[in-house]
Amino acid sequence: MIAWDGRRVAVWGAARSGVAAANLLADLGAKVILSDPRTGLDLAGLDPRVAVRGGGNVLEGATVLVPSPGIPPHTPALKAARAAGVTLVSEIELAASVARAPIVAITGTDGKSTTTEMVGAVARAAGRPVVVAGNIGDPLSARVRDVGPNGIIAAEVSAFQLWSCGRFVPRVAIITNVAEDHAEYFLGDAAAYAAAKARVLADLQPGGVAVLRADDPIVAAFPTPPGVRRVLFGAERRPAGWGVDDGWITGDGTRFLHADELPVPGAHNLYNAQAALAAGQALGLPLPAMLDGLRTFRGLPHRLQPVRVRRGITWYDDSKATNPHAAAAGLRALTAPFTVITGGYEKGLDLKPFVDAVVGRARHVVLTGPTADRTERALGGHVPTSHAADMADAVRQAAEHAREGESVVLSPAASSFDAYRSYSHRGQVFQQAVAALPD
Repeated sequence: MIAWDGRRVAVWGAARSGVAAANLLADLGAKVILSDPRTGLDLAGLDPRVAVRGGGNVLEGATVLVPSPGIPPHTPALKAARAAGVTLVSEIELAASVARAPIVAITGTDGKSTTTEMVGAVARAAGRPVVVAGNIGDPLSARVRDVGPNGIIAAEVSAFQLWSCGRFVPRVAIITNVAEDHAEYFLGDAAAYAAAKARVLADLQPGGVAVLRADDPIVAAFPTPPGVRRVLFGAERRPAGWGVDDGWITGDGTRFLHADELPVPGAHNLYNAQAALAAGQALGLPLPAMLDGLRTFRGLPHRLQPVRVRRGITWYDDSKATNPHAAAAGLRALTAPFTVITGGYEKGLDLKPFVDAVVGRARHVVLTGPTADRTERALGGHVPTSHAADMADAVRQAAEHAREGESVVLSPAASSFDAYRSYSHRGQVFQQAVAALPD
């Protein structure tokens, strides 16, 4: 562990995670310089001991750098800092170094937010103090000291946070899956993206537990350190580990929870629940309490969230489906036929998972954003399509095509940054447009 007292540390990026890291470092006695390319920074809540620089990222003699997860590894200034011998420390690594409670670290392309919240739900149901933080909600550095040794920290961690870790030691690491996403961040290098996900396993200690998706060939092949127990989960019933048997979640081959008892729909949520149960079991939580926690789990906003029933048509917000693989998982949870609103920021991802989930099941697809033309070509005329100018127009068109007893779902299969601040902002705009439809 780095001795922080008196050490000069640069934090690049003055968004929430940067401010949280700077505050924690100041508490640990470091001399902190927080910098950001923006000027006129509004840094409410920043420790007054932190020096602030606007208009660019600076080192000013720092020997340790905590980079924003929004700064890709190929950024020239970051590469130059590393070449000069500056030590990179991820914000999650910094936070984990002072944690008193065991950390369950959850990563993956899809399902990591829901799985993280499920871990929190089963921990609370078992009567344990719990913090849910990281890439979901509050930065880990802001919450890591809120629970003691009897507590549990459920931390969603992304590839953007993991790649720069030098030493990150959770007690339990979950990898939900690895599918194509974030190609631009890693310059199209799928292997680098997968390696960043696998980084969550690298520092597990003997007695630690790796919870891995068995039917994902990339995840199942990830190595784990000696003495780390591997627990598998996935789509099939298995004599050891977690699986599914005729709609039942099974543990070591025994049925424990039926899909009808889980308030959130879809096969993907059965997998998320398995991973949460595996993590809780690794931490000694009682199974009956964990099952009760899952039975009352209501899901997260913008994850196949029911919005409104209008004229017999159910509207769903799945704005968190920011890649084709995630979109397909949500669509498969719906009873066909349905109308889809899709499109967003162009990341050049393979659309086949989305197309496979739509063709033969969707009544109509409303196309929006930069991915619209490519999606229309990928659908190949197998589904009727139309183009919308904005979200309000897309909602109006979807309302015209859907029929009583069916559903409409916002399933972007793309990131939101073409027109929105975030996937949650996109979901809010969608929900407002749906609410504005006349009864």
